[in-house]
Amino acid sequence: MAGEEIEGRDSAGAQDLGVPEISRSAVKEMANTSLPLEVGSVMLGEDGHIRHASGDRPLHFRFTACGVDFEADLASKTAPLRLRANLGKLPYSAESPEARRLARTVIASTDRLRRGHILLTPEQDIVLEGELNPPSPRTPVAVIATAVSLILDFKPYLEIGGEAVALRRAAPAGKPADKASGAPTEA
Repeated sequence: MAGEEIEGRDSAGAQDLGVPEISRSAVKEMANTSLPLEVGSVMLGEDGHIRHASGDRPLHFRFTACGVDFEADLASKTAPLRLRANLGKLPYSAESPEARRLARTVIASTDRLRRGHILLTPEQDIVLEGELNPPSPRTPVAVIATAVSLILDFKPYLEIGGEAVALRRAAPAGKPADKASGAPTEA
């Protein structure tokens, strides 16, 4: 009986229950949104409440995977997910010829990848770039799964590139390396 009374109440009755008008309108607005909720279909309003997002808004987020900081972008509801990561500087030949050679080999070998590549910028930064279209509907799970799929494509290259960075940081002859960081220790 009590449940029937609550279901049958109008907005004035909801006010009696202590539900603010703004909450009722946000819930009502979300109830009219089709499921599943796609990324970008909801937003946080200026008042701090969840709102339905009309229009096509870009999505940007950052995350860390395989020890690398990634930036991800979806420019629109139909655009591919684009990942980008700065993997560090190309080692100098004077620091480690082996590390420089290994890094250049990794960069050259990513030309065979379908969904991205690792390139060298004019500033000598090693940058990973990849893109892939998430499946529809573009739910948060689908977008994250797409990002993981791209990272798995790059994982072998990230591991080998990590070796190049480790070689770059190797201790010079005669100085023991710090076991935790691989950096030379002071004697």
